[in-house]
Amino acid sequence: MRTLVNLSLVTLLMSSTEAYAYVDPGSGSVIVTTVLGLIAAVGYTFRKYFYKLRRMILGKSSNDEPGKHT
Repeated sequence: MRTLVNLSLVTLLMSSTEAYAYVDPGSGSVIVTTVLGLIAAVGYTFRKYFYKLRRMILGKSSNDEPGKHT
C-alpha cells in the first residue's frame, strides 16, 4: 500500500501542466522579504541556543553574552 502511495505521489509531482501565471514586482518583493525573514529567524534562534548551550557547558553568567550591558 505504501509503495502505491509513493508511486502515485511521484507520478503526480512529475506530471506537468501549463500555468498561465504572472508574478508582479510586489509578489517578488513579498517572496524576497519572506526568505530574508526566515534566514534572520533561523540565525537568531541558532544564536540564542548557542549561547544557552555555551553558558551551560562553560558555566558563565548571562552577563557574558554580547549585547547585554549591566
